[in-house]
Parts: sequence; structure tokens; C-alpha cells
Amino acid sequence: MTSGTRELVRAILAYECADGLTDRQSIEAIRNGDIEYWMSAIESSAMFAPGELRRMRFVFETDPEQLISVMLDGSDDLRGRRAMGSRRPAATGTEVRATG
Repeated sequence: MTSGTRELVRAILAYECADGLTDRQSIEAIRNGDIEYWMSAIESSAMFAPGELRRMRFVFETDPEQLISVMLDGSDDLRGRRAMGSRRPAATGTEVRATG
């Protein structure tokens, strides 16, 4: 996906994400292959040609982390960490003291 396409998709999905739809459950649903809601938002924007939509769908179906990455681009750091929760190992007490 080109950086221009990525930015357009991010802008389209920003509206959906503003409603708090990028919670942990939504992220896990995407990881489990449930991308239809998000693809519908992208398709209804009418910003992409049918071939580009097919390529995008293929990318997101084969690697859902790509969709998650686009969705979380530009989100604040805390929101991103909360959404990615299960992918990030917990900090140890030593690490917390070292950074705190």
C-alpha cells in the first residue's frame, strides 16, 4: 500500500475510530479476520477504484495487522497501547522503576 493510499484510508477510518471503535474487542475482531465493517467504510468513501479496493481487501484479509496499523496511525500513544494491549508484554517491576 502506498503512503498516499495509507493516508487516505487512515483519514476515512479516523471518523469511525473517533467513536471509540478501536477498543481491544474491535482490534481482536480484526485479528480474527472480521474486517467487513472497516472495508465497508473504505468502500463507501468512493475514493478508490475497484482494483485498489480488491488489493486493499486482500492485504487486510491476509495480514490484519496492516489494517490495525493504519487505524492506529496518528492515535495518541495511550490509546494505541490500550488497543494493542495483548500484543505488548507487560513491564516488569524493574522496568517500571527504571522508566518511572
